This record gives sequence, C-alpha cells and structure tokens, in this order.
Amino acid sequence: MPLPLAPVIAALCAGGSLVPHAAGGFIVTAASGYVAGTYLSTTAIISILTIATASAGGIAAALTGGAAALWGSAGLFGTTIGATGIKGMLMSAGLISSTPVWIPAAAGGALVTGIGGTGYLLYHINRLKKKGEGLMPGQEAQFTERDAKLVEKILLALHKRGSLPE
Repeated sequence: MPLPLAPVIAALCAGGSLVPHAAGGFIVTAASGYVAGTYLSTTAIISILTIATASAGGIAAALTGGAAALWGSAGLFGTTIGATGIKGMLMSAGLISSTPVWIPAAAGGALVTGIGGTGYLLYHINRLKKKGEGLMPGQEAQFTERDAKLVEKILLALHKRGSLPE
C-alpha cells in the first residue's frame, strides 16, 4: 500500500503543521482545524522514519567523502603532479606549498560535528520507531508535539530532496 503523503506534503507546504492526533499517529492542522486526508498512522510514520534513516546514512557518507574530494590531494609524493581539488589548484598556482595545520583541524572538526549531528538525528528517529514496536494490529502509538515537529522537519527535508515515494 503506498504512503498517503501527497495531501500531507501539500498541506505542510501550504503552511499547515503536523500535530499528534488524539487517536494516535499524526494529522496536519491548519487555521481552520484538521486538514482532511492528512492522517498518518503509526505504520506510515515508521515507514517514513525508515526512509529518513536510509537518507541520513547517505548524508553521513556524503559528509565523510565529500569534504575530502572537494579539498583534494597534493599529488604524487606531495608534488603538484596529479594534484586534485582545491588544494591541487592552489598548489599549481603557487599560492600554497603545503597544507596549513589549521585546514585538517577545521575539516576534522566539521566532520565530527556532522557525524555527531547525524548520530543525534538517528537517535531520535530510532526512539520514535521504538514507539511503534510491539503494538497490536490496528493499535496506534501516542506521540508528543516534539515528535510531531521532528517528523514534520523530516518530511519536508525528504520532500525537498525528492527522497519520498510518489
């Protein structure tokens, strides 16, 4: 069964907010009240969080490999022969002879921050997924406003990246 995300995304993009529903799950609310067709069951939420987990893994991979590829390498044995990226360009122009000490330190700090942020996001996603474990068929999990805001941000981010199924 496909996820009923088109009306939810449309309502969120039009200024609605995802809120916990009294029966469990989430629903989009607007100035006039609940928006019809925007209820998300616990099963749909867990499916969305699974997509977000896979996307977060892709984000972590991009953070670890992307920075190194962008900066590049000095080339063969520190010469400019085969140099790549920004570093190779700057070395070829004669602007730098070697990498200053602060560059690897700053890249390492950015990498640790990126991995820490991704880990924090994954922790909260897994916490939400555990709310849906062990439920009987037809039973819905109760969520909080904070959970709703996190899922709303995840939905909008996945929509912006085009990672949501049609």
